[in-house]
Amino acid sequence: MLVALHGFTENDEVWREVLDLPRERLACPLLPGHGFKPCPPGLGVASLADEIATGACAGGCDLLGYSMGGRIALHLALDRPKQVRRLILISSGPGFRDDALQGSRRHSEEIMAEILEEGGLGPFVAWWEANPILKPAKPLPRAVEERVRSRRLNHDPLGLAGALRRLGAGAMPNLWDRLGAVRAPTLLIAGAADQRYCEVMADMAKAMPDARLAVVPDAGHAIHREQAAAVRELVLGFVG
Repeated sequence: MLVALHGFTENDEVWREVLDLPRERLACPLLPGHGFKPCPPGLGVASLADEIATGACAGGCDLLGYSMGGRIALHLALDRPKQVRRLILISSGPGFRDDALQGSRRHSEEIMAEILEEGGLGPFVAWWEANPILKPAKPLPRAVEERVRSRRLNHDPLGLAGALRRLGAGAMPNLWDRLGAVRAPTLLIAGAADQRYCEVMADMAKAMPDARLAVVPDAGHAIHREQAAAVRELVLGFVG
C-alpha cells in the first residue's frame, strides 16, 4: 500500500489523478483543515503523524508526502520507523534550523490565517496564487489552472486557518538533527526551478543514510502539477 499525503489547499484526489493506481494500492487521506474536515485545537504535526500511523499506515506502507504532507510523512517515518518501508518526500523539508526564521514563518502564517478568517477563501486564494514559490517553471495549461483553483476554493476557510496554525511550516519541529535516524530508503524530489528546495533537499540527502535526490527539469515547487508524468515515473519506479 502506498499512502500519499497532499499539500496545503489540496485534497485527497490530487494523488489519485497523478499516480492513477487502483484504490487497493493507494490510500490518500484528507488532511485536517481541508475540504470540510476540521482541524481541532491541540492537533499538531506529531499527533497527526500518529493518527496516520494507526490509520492508513497501520499495516505498514510506502509513504509519500508533498510540501505540508511531506513534513507529516517525515515525522511519521522518524517516530514509527517499522511502519514505513519506503519514503518519498516532494518539495518538503525537516523544518527550520534557525529559530528566528521559524518565528518569522509562524508570524506570516498567522497573518494568512487571519486573512482566511476575516476575508474568506476568495481574497486568500488570490493572495496565495501570487506567492512566488508557487509560480510554475512554465505556464500551466488552462484546464490544469482551473482545476487547481477549483480545489483551492473548495475548503472551509476556518479549517484552512487551523491547518496553517497547527500544521504549517512554522509549526513544524526542527528535525534536521534527526535525519540520520531515518531508516527507510528515501526518494527526495525537487523541481529544478525551485532553488530553495533543491538546496534544502540536497542537504537532506547528505544527512540521511539511504536517500537520493531527483531534480525534475522544467518544474517549480508544485512538481506533480507541472510534470505529472515525470513524478509518476519516479514514484512508481521507486516503490515498484
